Amino acid sequence: MSVVCLAGCKTPDDNIPYRKINFTVSIPSTGLVNVGGYEYFTGGVNGIVVYRFDMGTFLAYDRACPHNWDKGGRVEVVNSAYLYDSLCGSMFNILDGMPLSGPAETPLRMYQTFMPDEFTLRVFN
Repeated sequence: MSVVCLAGCKTPDDNIPYRKINFTVSIPSTGLVNVGGYEYFTGGVNGIVVYRFDMGTFLAYDRACPHNWDKGGRVEVVNSAYLYDSLCGSMFNILDGMPLSGPAETPLRMYQTFMPDEFTLRVFN
């Protein structure tokens, strides 16, 4: 017997609550000054991490691990290479939030970023 899951099927990772995000950061006052830098912020479900990929690209994710967010699972940056949740052992690609290993099956929640000028970063959804 086989089971077919159509687009409407949900995994246990699909139930992270939605939180409105909209804040501005002064880049020079954070760890985001240099490429490869990152900074943690309050907000979202379990906090937000922003990573500077290059001079004009910032990636922002909710730190809530999709697998165990409700148990306090939160990712941390490791070697500016990936994001890791020590609670469940899930590892995520820092460039797209996709799971690389561990029990998490869905990507991290990503937020939009915008630089209105060279010193300011806006993070929002």
